[in-house]
Amino acid sequence: MAISGIQVIDVGLPNESTGSDSLYTAFTKTKQNFANIAACASPYNTFTAGNGITTNANSTTGTVVITNTGVTSLTAGDDSVTLTSSNGAITITASGGGNGTGGVTSVGVVGASSNARITSSGSPVTTNGTITLDLATTGITAATYTNPTLTVDIYGRVTAVSNNTVSGTVTNVGITPGSGIQVTGSPVTTTGTMTVTNTGVTRLNAGSGIQLSGSNGNVTVSTIASGGTVTSITMNSSTLDITGSPIVSTGTITVDLPSTISIAGNITGGNLITTGKVLLSGGEDLGNGNAASLTTTASYFTTTGASTATLAAGTAGQIKTFMMVADGGDMVITVSNAGWKSSGTGTITFNDIGDGCTLQYMNSKWYCIGQNGVTFA
Repeated sequence: MAISGIQVIDVGLPNESTGSDSLYTAFTKTKQNFANIAACASPYNTFTAGNGITTNANSTTGTVVITNTGVTSLTAGDDSVTLTSSNGAITITASGGGNGTGGVTSVGVVGASSNARITSSGSPVTTNGTITLDLATTGITAATYTNPTLTVDIYGRVTAVSNNTVSGTVTNVGITPGSGIQVTGSPVTTTGTMTVTNTGVTRLNAGSGIQLSGSNGNVTVSTIASGGTVTSITMNSSTLDITGSPIVSTGTITVDLPSTISIAGNITGGNLITTGKVLLSGGEDLGNGNAASLTTTASYFTTTGASTATLAAGTAGQIKTFMMVADGGDMVITVSNAGWKSSGTGTITFNDIGDGCTLQYMNSKWYCIGQNGVTFA
């Protein structure tokens, strides 16, 4: 620490200029300085850490660091705890609500009427645990009862059950046969078996020129119209949805377009109307020195140096697109029957990623109908 009141001593040589201290004055100042030092010196030379305190002395800097290793701050956990401050002299007050609400220290569950209807276990809970509830048994044996007599208490529980003999009041059962029916063993007065026999037509089988709606039950008999020898018609298709095939007598064969159609050949028609997408999914990776495909709509290319390709004459109405996907050098495509030339061939130059153009072949020439960044010559 800094010591105040230090005296400055100026001891000069004999006969030196004014301002020098005499020996008496110099010794007097020295004495005063020692007195000031003694007055500022601490009477304590040992620091001992108590509970929650650590000390660390640095002899080089002459510094003692005292650290609080106990509680440094308090924070209220919920509304039930109130603190007057976060440090220093703090008063902690517990109020109603929060995690500390109420004074219940034990919870138990007991069934009414001494567990006669509800049983419980694990009760009471004083800190944490599980209370298990179950229905009390009534003494009834678990089983399947026939024509039982039941006793039910006011809580809906079966408290008694017994089997009874199944009996009725009918003493005589008989069957009176109608036309084409024969009955034996009727009537039955106690126990027995009655047999019912069909003495009329039991089954129909279609002969030559006869058509039956069924073999028994309510059967319709029809003659088969004469003429022709066809007995079965079958319809097959690899592109259409067909149901009801084959027909061996009468019926309807239904032909419908599938939800997805794939046709290898050409489709010729009027307008194309769709509420969905029209996808021209054909594409080729056009290599250096190759001819662009005339059967694929799109040609894309990646160059690693100066590259060339060719495009031959197309078909009236044909669409052809080109696009550069990576640029390692210019791609120059020589086009036969170029529409931007008065006659003969022309060229299209692509020199940046994303360069592209769309051509359409009309009137025996290729015409550009859209382009991005390409050069025509």
